[in-house]
Amino acid sequence: MITAIVLAGGRSSRFGGDKLAAKLDGASILSRTIAAVEPIADVVILAGRGPREGLTAGEVPATVVQDREPLGGPLVALANVLERGIPDPARSLALVVGGDMPRLVPAVLAAMLDRLAGDLELDAVILQVPGAPRRQVLPLALREHAAVGAAREALEAGDRSLKEFVARLRTLELPAEVWRALDPRGDTLADVDTSSDLDRLRSGEFRA
Repeated sequence: MITAIVLAGGRSSRFGGDKLAAKLDGASILSRTIAAVEPIADVVILAGRGPREGLTAGEVPATVVQDREPLGGPLVALANVLERGIPDPARSLALVVGGDMPRLVPAVLAAMLDRLAGDLELDAVILQVPGAPRRQVLPLALREHAAVGAAREALEAGDRSLKEFVARLRTLELPAEVWRALDPRGDTLADVDTSSDLDRLRSGEFRA
């Protein structure tokens, strides 16, 4: 069982509006993100504030798990899904992405999940990004039974960042040469925080 968890909360304060509803190549950013994870997932869960503008009838369906703490941050939203929305966490793997990642490459996501499934000593897989100032924690492939406990421990310790959560897991960074062979431009890392980010994606200027 592969569950795709799309984090779709937040204020979008830097964007100046609901960035997930903004259009990219004729569809909303959120719809494009969901469409990217759907081919490799058995279940798609949207973690956020209920039905979203920009998702219309006929697009890829996603189950919504409402945030128990509105604007509590991505780890609170993820923990909520892990505890409430997963049918069988003991037997499942999860793929966690931001709702603002419309250029995700399915082949990269599949490679992350394959690496995790093939090594029972691992709890998580992220992407190696040489030269980055910090670890790239999204997209994130998780072994769900390990993630449930790590998320709970992090929140109880007062840690609300995904970075601190991932640090509690046995995590592998998928080598850059492996995933960049599937995604030479690095599109999988593209996210939209500001209107300028969206402009770069629309113009094709983004390069990771």
